[in-house]
Amino acid sequence: MAAETTPATFERRASGLVREAGTLDVLIYNINFVSLGLMAALVFLFSTAFYPGANLYLTAILTFLVVIPTSLVFAFFAASMPRSGADYVYVSRALHPALGMMSSWNNTVWWFIYGGVPSAFFAQFGLAPLFVTVGQMAGVQWMTDLGEWFASPWGTFLAGTALIVFLVALFSRSLRGYFRFQNVVFLLSLIGIGLVMLVWLFKSRADITASLGEGLGQAALRGLGEAAGEAGFAGGGPFSLKWTLLAGTWIYINLVFNQSSAYIGSEVKRARSLQLWSMPIVAVVATVYLLVMLALADKAIGLERMGQLAATQGLVFTQVAAFGSGSTVIALLILVPFLFQSYTWLPGQITNASRNFLAYALDGLMPAWVGKVHPQHHTPVNALMLVGAGSIAALAAFVWIPEFATLVGIFGFILGFLLVSLAAIVFPYRMREVFEASPVRWRVGGIPVVSIVGALSVVALAIMAWAFLTDPSAGLNGRPGLVLMNVGIFASGLVIYFVARAVQRSRGVDISKAFKELPVE
Repeated sequence: MAAETTPATFERRASGLVREAGTLDVLIYNINFVSLGLMAALVFLFSTAFYPGANLYLTAILTFLVVIPTSLVFAFFAASMPRSGADYVYVSRALHPALGMMSSWNNTVWWFIYGGVPSAFFAQFGLAPLFVTVGQMAGVQWMTDLGEWFASPWGTFLAGTALIVFLVALFSRSLRGYFRFQNVVFLLSLIGIGLVMLVWLFKSRADITASLGEGLGQAALRGLGEAAGEAGFAGGGPFSLKWTLLAGTWIYINLVFNQSSAYIGSEVKRARSLQLWSMPIVAVVATVYLLVMLALADKAIGLERMGQLAATQGLVFTQVAAFGSGSTVIALLILVPFLFQSYTWLPGQITNASRNFLAYALDGLMPAWVGKVHPQHHTPVNALMLVGAGSIAALAAFVWIPEFATLVGIFGFILGFLLVSLAAIVFPYRMREVFEASPVRWRVGGIPVVSIVGALSVVALAIMAWAFLTDPSAGLNGRPGLVLMNVGIFASGLVIYFVARAVQRSRGVDISKAFKELPVE
């Protein structure tokens, strides 16, 4: 490869970002984007109820196996090119800048759109269950009424908007300040999850069922199986490998984002080592946690009963444990800390999208004001406000537009991850100097490990693309318009790149030179 086409790792003008994310910050940041709370909530609400013959233990293991190659692709790249923007940097330098924009803009758009999902979950999985459950258990009508209001469209929208505004303000002030907040509330949130585990571990099935009957009313449990069938419950039945795989869509939507810290690469301390091991470790920890939760729920009331309650009552797993505890105090100690687990995708979506905008601006693909970094706070304030506004609009869409299903955009993410995986395959050959200077310059039988991992990731992503196109709950099966929307969003980055290049060329600027070197830190 000619020397002039090999990216060089020299330093230019600094971006204004500061490396201030330490080991604990990065681990919790990645765990939060996986979201222990949301992953359990979605699995117990959907995977237990609507996938006939699914073995959810095997589902968790198989989903981990298809996630880990993609996790390693991002980990290897993040250690080799520790810059903010993640796949935008990796693909634009290893394949082509147009493909880099295609992959990254796809993610950015979906993070805008998905900003509406966890901000809605804050009310739907956090505030509403808290007030409804405690209100019913304590016999306090105003709490029940308030919880029902939070579950309403306007309650969900206003609560989510307040959360988005708070997070954007916090991020604009300081990433370090956010990490302090993140770490404290994460540790607090573990109290709620820990108490769920203890209730399920130490209370007998008979006691939990009796307490559920007292909390929900005995009528809710009588004829539960028949009512669940009428509500669409499809659990139980003989083992089905197909439905076991498809049930993993609700795990994949969480687990695949263990690589969130790749997008803040310029702000991670000791990135060449920390990024390399933190992402796969988070995937392992989250999978083990889910297996433990499944086993405890199975012991407590049975996964089939969990699915029936989900189908008929729409109960979040925290409510099952809270009602099952038979104690209003324990219910409060479960549900109040869980508020901090109910929205944990959102901070990463806001931060990562803003860092993508910064990367685009540095390379001349977006106006300079998008990438402006505050000189004192070291945060891209303009980009953060832009993402915040888009997230509020997406929240309104999620609340009031029924077609906006939770899983509809993951197929689009998979398309982007495919490009990153292809970039990993060619990385050692297209960027030989960067690869040889990286901490992942390993080979097996003369073949770079990163290329092997990239090829495995392509296979794994093809499997999950099939799953999301096949699973009825994903919202794409039989709806070609939504599939085309995913493809259209994916392709739109290509248009943006060529338009930006033409505009810059009319100004006498050749942006192609920027892609022959790594971005500034």
